[in-house]
Amino acid sequence: MESCFSQTSIVIHEIKNDLLSYENAQDRETELACTNHINNQFQRLLEICDRLDILVNKEPAQRRAQSRQRLNEIKYDIKHYQ
Repeated sequence: MESCFSQTSIVIHEIKNDLLSYENAQDRETELACTNHINNQFQRLLEICDRLDILVNKEPAQRRAQSRQRLNEIKYDIKHYQ
């Protein structure tokens, strides 16, 4: 499960960089490439979150609340960037 959390952090960081690239794009072709890549990254994030939903429910009761909180924070970040 920790690997999924670290993957989401990496993908969110990549999205931040891609959004900066999109803002600095000089032509339409670069904008479209950035948009497609950002959309693919969001799709990847949503797939990881679905997997994390399942894994959080399998956590021991002592760690479940903390894991659920981390997942909710990630989902909030995703909504913020969309």
